[in-house]
Amino acid sequence: MHAQNTALFQQSFNKMFFSSTNFFVLLSILCHLCTSDFVPTLNSPYLLSTEALNWTDAAKACIGAGLELVSVMSNEERDAIQTFLEENNQIPADIWSGYWLAGIRYPNGIFYWHSTSIKVGDSVENGWLFGEPSNAYQREHCVELKWNGIRLGWNDYFCFEKKRYICQNPIKDNNIRSQGMSDYNFLTAENPDESSDYFKDGIYPYRLRRL
Repeated sequence: MHAQNTALFQQSFNKMFFSSTNFFVLLSILCHLCTSDFVPTLNSPYLLSTEALNWTDAAKACIGAGLELVSVMSNEERDAIQTFLEENNQIPADIWSGYWLAGIRYPNGIFYWHSTSIKVGDSVENGWLFGEPSNAYQREHCVELKWNGIRLGWNDYFCFEKKRYICQNPIKDNNIRSQGMSDYNFLTAENPDESSDYFKDGIYPYRLRRL
Protein backbone atom coordinates (compact mmCIF):
# COMPACT_ATOMS: atom_id res chain seq x y z
CA MET A 1 0.00 0.00 0.00
CA HIS A 2 2.82 2.38 0.89
CA ALA A 3 4.50 1.76 -2.46
CA GLN A 4 1.23 2.35 -4.29
CA ASN A 5 0.64 5.63 -2.45
CA THR A 6 4.20 6.70 -3.18
CA ALA A 7 3.75 5.97 -6.87
CA LEU A 8 0.47 7.91 -6.99
CA PHE A 9 2.07 10.85 -5.19
CA GLN A 10 5.02 10.84 -7.62
CA GLN A 11 2.66 10.71 -10.60
CA SER A 12 0.59 13.61 -9.25
CA PHE A 13 3.70 15.64 -8.46
CA ASN A 14 5.17 15.10 -11.93
CA LYS A 15 1.92 16.12 -13.56
CA MET A 16 1.66 19.25 -11.45
CA PHE A 17 5.35 20.14 -11.85
CA PHE A 18 5.57 19.73 -15.59
CA SER A 19 2.26 21.49 -16.16
CA SER A 20 3.52 24.39 -14.04
CA THR A 21 6.84 24.39 -15.91
CA ASN A 22 5.07 24.60 -19.26
CA PHE A 23 2.88 27.37 -17.91
CA PHE A 24 5.82 29.42 -16.71
CA VAL A 25 7.76 28.85 -19.94
CA LEU A 26 4.77 30.15 -21.89
CA LEU A 27 4.37 33.02 -19.43
CA SER A 28 8.05 33.91 -19.85
CA ILE A 29 7.70 34.01 -23.63
CA LEU A 30 4.61 36.19 -23.42
CA CYS A 31 6.25 38.56 -20.94
CA HIS A 32 9.29 38.88 -23.20
CA LEU A 33 7.07 39.84 -26.11
CA CYS A 34 5.11 42.28 -23.98
CA THR A 35 8.23 44.04 -22.77
CA SER A 36 10.05 43.96 -26.11
CA ASP A 37 9.64 46.31 -29.05
CA PHE A 38 7.14 44.05 -30.83
CA VAL A 39 3.39 43.55 -30.75
CA PRO A 40 2.62 40.29 -28.86
CA THR A 41 1.51 37.67 -31.40
CA LEU A 42 1.60 33.88 -31.47
CA ASN A 43 1.96 31.36 -34.30
CA SER A 44 3.08 33.90 -36.89
CA PRO A 45 6.25 34.10 -39.00
CA TYR A 46 6.11 37.91 -38.67
CA LEU A 47 6.69 40.40 -35.88
CA LEU A 48 5.43 43.99 -35.96
CA SER A 49 7.29 46.65 -34.01
CA THR A 50 5.70 48.93 -31.47
CA GLU A 51 8.41 51.57 -31.98
CA ALA A 52 9.01 53.81 -34.98
CA LEU A 53 12.52 54.04 -36.45
CA ASN A 54 14.15 55.22 -39.65
CA TRP A 55 14.73 52.48 -42.23
CA THR A 56 18.36 51.78 -41.33
CA ASP A 57 17.67 51.56 -37.59
CA ALA A 58 14.61 49.39 -38.27
CA ALA A 59 16.76 46.97 -40.26
CA LYS A 60 19.30 46.87 -37.41
CA ALA A 61 16.53 46.31 -34.85
CA CYS A 62 15.27 43.27 -36.76
CA ILE A 63 18.81 41.89 -36.99
CA GLY A 64 19.27 42.48 -33.27
CA ALA A 65 16.24 40.28 -32.64
CA GLY A 66 17.66 37.53 -34.85
CA LEU A 67 15.32 38.49 -37.69
CA GLU A 68 15.34 40.71 -40.78
CA LEU A 69 13.01 43.22 -42.41
CA VAL A 70 10.30 41.43 -44.32
CA SER A 71 10.67 40.79 -48.05
CA VAL A 72 7.60 40.10 -50.20
CA MET A 73 8.58 37.77 -53.02
CA SER A 74 5.31 36.02 -53.88
CA ASN A 75 1.57 36.65 -53.95
CA GLU A 76 1.25 34.19 -51.07
CA GLU A 77 3.64 36.22 -48.91
CA ARG A 78 1.81 39.43 -49.84
CA ASP A 79 -1.51 37.91 -48.74
CA ALA A 80 -0.01 36.35 -45.59
CA ILE A 81 1.28 39.73 -44.39
CA GLN A 82 -2.11 41.34 -44.96
CA THR A 83 -3.82 38.50 -43.07
CA PHE A 84 -1.31 38.89 -40.23
CA LEU A 85 -2.08 42.61 -39.94
CA GLU A 86 -5.85 42.08 -40.16
CA GLU A 87 -5.90 39.31 -37.53
CA ASN A 88 -3.93 41.50 -35.11
CA ASN A 89 -5.90 44.69 -35.88
CA GLN A 90 -2.76 46.39 -37.18
CA ILE A 91 -3.79 47.67 -40.62
CA PRO A 92 -2.24 51.17 -40.86
CA ALA A 93 -4.64 53.69 -39.36
CA ASP A 94 -4.44 56.26 -42.16
CA ILE A 95 -2.69 57.12 -45.42
CA TRP A 96 0.21 58.70 -43.54
CA SER A 97 1.01 55.59 -41.53
CA GLY A 98 2.94 52.65 -42.89
CA TYR A 99 5.44 49.92 -42.04
CA TRP A 100 9.00 49.61 -43.31
CA LEU A 101 9.72 46.61 -45.51
CA ALA A 102 13.12 45.37 -46.73
CA GLY A 103 12.98 47.08 -50.13
CA ILE A 104 15.47 49.83 -51.01
CA ARG A 105 16.38 51.65 -54.21
CA TYR A 106 19.89 50.82 -55.39
CA PRO A 107 22.12 53.49 -56.96
CA ASN A 108 20.96 52.43 -60.43
CA GLY A 109 17.38 53.33 -59.52
CA ILE A 110 16.08 49.75 -59.20
CA PHE A 111 14.47 48.48 -56.01
CA TYR A 112 15.68 45.23 -54.44
CA TRP A 113 14.73 43.40 -51.26
CA HIS A 114 17.87 44.21 -49.30
CA SER A 115 18.28 40.75 -47.76
CA THR A 116 18.19 39.22 -51.25
CA SER A 117 19.14 39.82 -54.87
CA ILE A 118 15.47 39.84 -55.90
CA LYS A 119 13.91 42.92 -57.50
CA VAL A 120 10.94 44.42 -55.64
CA GLY A 121 7.85 43.42 -57.59
CA ASP A 122 9.21 40.28 -59.22
CA SER A 123 6.62 37.47 -59.01
CA VAL A 124 4.15 39.69 -57.09
CA GLU A 125 0.98 41.12 -58.60
CA ASN A 126 -0.38 44.50 -57.48
CA GLY A 127 2.46 45.13 -55.07
CA TRP A 128 3.01 48.83 -55.75
CA LEU A 129 0.17 51.26 -55.11
CA PHE A 130 -1.10 53.27 -58.07
CA GLY A 131 1.46 55.85 -59.20
CA GLU A 132 4.27 54.33 -57.14
CA PRO A 133 7.20 54.36 -56.91
CA SER A 134 7.17 58.11 -57.45
CA ASN A 135 10.58 59.09 -55.95
CA ALA A 136 9.41 62.49 -54.72
CA TYR A 137 12.23 65.04 -54.58
CA GLN A 138 14.49 62.22 -55.86
CA ARG A 139 14.92 61.04 -52.28
CA GLU A 140 12.32 58.30 -51.74
CA HIS A 141 14.55 55.24 -51.64
CA CYS A 142 12.91 52.91 -49.07
CA VAL A 143 9.76 50.80 -49.35
CA GLU A 144 6.89 51.00 -46.89
CA LEU A 145 3.68 49.00 -46.71
CA LYS A 146 0.94 51.60 -46.80
CA TRP A 147 -2.86 51.86 -46.71
CA ASN A 148 -4.05 54.30 -49.39
CA GLY A 149 -7.68 54.32 -48.28
CA ILE A 150 -8.58 51.48 -50.64
CA ARG A 151 -5.98 48.75 -50.22
CA LEU A 152 -2.59 47.86 -48.81
CA GLY A 153 0.39 48.24 -51.11
CA TRP A 154 3.96 49.46 -51.46
CA ASN A 155 5.07 53.05 -51.53
CA ASP A 156 8.56 54.50 -51.79
CA TYR A 157 9.30 56.97 -49.02
CA PHE A 158 12.05 58.98 -47.33
CA CYS A 159 14.35 56.57 -45.51
CA PHE A 160 15.06 59.01 -42.68
CA GLU A 161 11.40 59.11 -41.63
CA LYS A 162 10.49 57.08 -38.56
CA LYS A 163 7.99 54.29 -39.08
CA ARG A 164 7.06 51.00 -37.48
CA TYR A 165 8.42 47.94 -39.25
CA ILE A 166 7.76 44.26 -39.88
CA CYS A 167 10.38 41.56 -39.26
CA GLN A 168 10.55 37.97 -40.44
CA ASN A 169 12.79 34.95 -39.94
CA PRO A 170 15.97 35.25 -42.03
CA ILE A 171 15.73 33.86 -45.56
CA LYS A 172 17.76 30.65 -45.71
CA ASP A 173 18.14 30.30 -49.47
CA ASN A 174 21.83 31.05 -50.03
CA ASN A 175 21.21 31.44 -53.76
CA ILE A 176 19.47 34.75 -53.13
CA ARG A 177 21.15 35.88 -49.90
CA SER A 178 22.85 39.27 -49.93
CA GLN A 179 26.57 40.04 -49.67
CA GLY A 180 26.32 43.73 -49.09
CA MET A 181 27.51 47.29 -49.43
CA SER A 182 29.92 49.03 -47.13
CA ASP A 183 27.29 51.52 -45.92
CA TYR A 184 23.80 52.80 -46.57
CA ASN A 185 24.41 56.55 -46.59
CA PHE A 186 23.24 56.79 -50.19
CA LEU A 187 19.69 56.09 -49.00
CA THR A 188 19.41 59.60 -47.58
CA ALA A 189 20.98 61.34 -50.59
CA GLU A 190 19.52 62.38 -53.90
CA ASN A 191 19.79 59.84 -56.70
CA PRO A 192 23.49 59.17 -57.40
CA ASP A 193 24.65 59.13 -60.99
CA GLU A 194 27.16 56.84 -62.65
CA SER A 195 30.06 58.79 -61.16
CA SER A 196 29.04 57.55 -57.71
CA ASP A 197 31.69 55.79 -55.63
CA TYR A 198 29.36 52.82 -55.50
CA PHE A 199 29.93 52.36 -59.23
CA LYS A 200 33.60 53.32 -59.20
CA ASP A 201 34.46 50.78 -56.50
CA GLY A 202 32.65 47.98 -58.28
CA ILE A 203 30.54 47.30 -55.20
CA TYR A 204 27.23 47.64 -57.02
CA PRO A 205 24.87 46.18 -58.07
CA TYR A 206 23.09 43.15 -56.79
CA ARG A 207 23.75 42.47 -53.15
CA LEU A 208 23.83 44.32 -49.87
CA ARG A 209 25.92 43.40 -46.86
CA ARG A 210 24.21 42.81 -43.54
CA LEU A 211 23.99 46.01 -41.52
